[in-house]
Amino acid sequence: MSSHFFKYISFGLLAGMLVVLALTTLLEKVLGREFAMEQIYHAWWFVIVWGVLCIASCIYLMGRKLYKKPAVFLLHASFVIILTGAFVSYTTGEKGYIHLRQGKPLNAYTTEDGATQRALPFEIKLVLFEIEYHPGTDQPANYISFFKINEEMAMVAMNKIQVYKNYRLCQLSYDSDEMGSMLLVNHDPWGIGLSYSGYLLLALAMIWLLWKRIGWKGLLCILLPLAGLGYYISQVNPMTPILRTPLLAVHVSVILLAYLLFLIISVLSIIGLSSKKRSHSLYCRGNQLLYPALFLLAAGIFIGAVWANISWGRYWGWDAKETWALITLIVYAFPMHKKSFPQLAVPQVFHRYCLIAFLAVLMTFLGVSFLLGGVHSYL
Repeated sequence: MSSHFFKYISFGLLAGMLVVLALTTLLEKVLGREFAMEQIYHAWWFVIVWGVLCIASCIYLMGRKLYKKPAVFLLHASFVIILTGAFVSYTTGEKGYIHLRQGKPLNAYTTEDGATQRALPFEIKLVLFEIEYHPGTDQPANYISFFKINEEMAMVAMNKIQVYKNYRLCQLSYDSDEMGSMLLVNHDPWGIGLSYSGYLLLALAMIWLLWKRIGWKGLLCILLPLAGLGYYISQVNPMTPILRTPLLAVHVSVILLAYLLFLIISVLSIIGLSSKKRSHSLYCRGNQLLYPALFLLAAGIFIGAVWANISWGRYWGWDAKETWALITLIVYAFPMHKKSFPQLAVPQVFHRYCLIAFLAVLMTFLGVSFLLGGVHSYL
């Protein structure tokens, strides 16, 4: 089969997935999260579509001899590794929870569906649970469980997990009398490692490509406002315990800067559509800004994934904000493939596309919070 066939399969499935993801967030609002998770996100057909998309993309990339461009090849390979890690987690990972009462040892946990008990290769006993409060208030600043694992002292808190024999323990909730604690149990020795390896390769590829596309001066222009924005956000003292982490400033500042760059690209597109004389020069400028904007969004998404894995024991939960951030990432990825879509190399077409694409940014940043809700609705 020709590479064109796999091109149409790859990008066709990717476009179709955009529609599915957008519709699912709306269905989740109407029919509930359980429907969305069971019928779509965790359904066998959804996994198969991602698998076919991944395989078809690999064949197309090899047909295009992309391995001759190491940075670009590494970028695409990192996404393959991330998807592979997600598949391994989906098929082999085990999740559940364990309800500890002070002084009572346990060596089993309840599965995520609450149906069965599974043995742990260690014994765990809660010694103390305590709540730290913001000074002078009754607002919790942290929840901490102190316990023994095979007679060794350990602890978990918000944004601080405990790893023992490839079992990750996270603070989930606590009993009203503060004599008991609920811990999330996650056993995924292979999937997390693969996913994190993909994140690392993605970071290396993005830095490499940015260096080639915009040079060290352009990287410096990105880092300076990013550092300033990160410092400003870090000075905010959030009352919610889950937000009390340095990752908050990094995650939010990176994504906000990405959104700002997308806004600038849209403004350039408006000017470019209204002025034919400046259309080409503004196309070049917008195309140049597209790289740091897209890469910052990707970095922000995966920093959030690492944070979620530290806090909740999962790096992707298909929350509406997460899903729309992924949609935005995919939408803006199409103009990066101008050899596959030469029409997007035409300035007027590029400008129109970027204006339409900005609707995804608006939906992600504002629409989700006001229309769909979710755990990110406070943003």
